[in-house]
Amino acid sequence: MSNKINLAPLFIVAGIAAVLQLALIGADCRQTPITVAKGFAGAYYYLDSDMQNYLCSSLAKEGEAVTNYLVQKNAEASRRGFSSNYLRHKFLKLHVDVVESGQDNMKVHLTGSTRVCINPAFMLVGKLFGIGQDYPVDETLELVKENNSWRICGNPLGLIPQV
Repeated sequence: MSNKINLAPLFIVAGIAAVLQLALIGADCRQTPITVAKGFAGAYYYLDSDMQNYLCSSLAKEGEAVTNYLVQKNAEASRRGFSSNYLRHKFLKLHVDVVESGQDNMKVHLTGSTRVCINPAFMLVGKLFGIGQDYPVDETLELVKENNSWRICGNPLGLIPQV
């Protein structure tokens, strides 16, 4: 008597799981004003030049806003005697509320807190052992719809210095 193991149910379950995973990834990649606001804020506080990708064309075409901001942060870090990594922050928590909503424009309010993130592992260890400090975030962002994509406009998080 042979003991054959039927693997068909296992392959069916694995196939369903793979299709479901792909569907969830696709749904998660959908761009919304909330995901754009979170993405921009995360890049801004982490001093990531990718924040440029979230800006509306009137801000992005100049290309200087992000570069000037990062140069300013590097200079600030140098004055304080360390690298710009010491000025990077990551969100511990972030909540986004829609303040005003239109078909092609929107205002969102960000609240939450960040921590200095020289290295993500250091940030987590610091949080675990109560070392370091949380920095509150309370900001409003303006978004506009350009070419069916939401973009950050105005003066996001004080990115453009007032003259």
